[in-house]
Amino acid sequence: MKSYEFVLKKQLEDYFIINKQEKGKYSLNLSNLTKPIVVKIPFLLNEDAAILAGLMPDGSLIKDLMRVYFHQKKDLSKIELFDKTIKKLFSKDIILFRRIDNRGATQIYINSRTLANFFYYILQIPKSDEEMRVPNWILKSLKKVKIAYIREAFDMEGTILKKLTEIRFVSKHKKFAMNLKKLLSTLCIESHLTFTPRPSQSSGQYRVSIYKKENFKRFKEIGFRIPFLKNRFLQLSNKYGI
Repeated sequence: MKSYEFVLKKQLEDYFIINKQEKGKYSLNLSNLTKPIVVKIPFLLNEDAAILAGLMPDGSLIKDLMRVYFHQKKDLSKIELFDKTIKKLFSKDIILFRRIDNRGATQIYINSRTLANFFYYILQIPKSDEEMRVPNWILKSLKKVKIAYIREAFDMEGTILKKLTEIRFVSKHKKFAMNLKKLLSTLCIESHLTFTPRPSQSSGQYRVSIYKKENFKRFKEIGFRIPFLKNRFLQLSNKYGI
């Protein structure tokens, strides 16, 4: 039976100084001058890790790997989910700062070089000056891990058209959109990738569009957490008798 993807101690030693704690936990650090994080080893790339990765398209990994950001305006429950998952995976003692930015969005950030390096080298989250992409380990993971990732990604940048004919994901990053289309196909969900120029955005917009009852039926297993999208998907399901 296929198991979770995981990261061994030997792999972590390429990037971190490792010290054993209790109950199978280890502290990871870059040097004596940086704050450690605490993880279980082997580190399972499970649903919680997938949730973090799925949230990060609405976050930012600073290019000098000094800080991790996440911001949200339309659904503040995502802020709580980010906070909860960070503490679950990396220690309840991690300090997360919050503030309201000039756009009225709630921003949460962690000043931790160790955590930022873990995000980049282990979770494969791109830095702010790199193109967004789906981590390679997600594509190789169990179905339930893929679902956890896709659910967060669609909650962040997905929508269901008012006419209930299309589930759509949008991104300015071509590679991310292509990766997501490939990921959906591993769950037997057919999608279509198109590019739409946007006069207000020099980069334009890539769209991953899902049509047809059979694909909507398979997407039901993924679903949405955001109330508006959850209710609209219920309308779509009723329309197609799913």
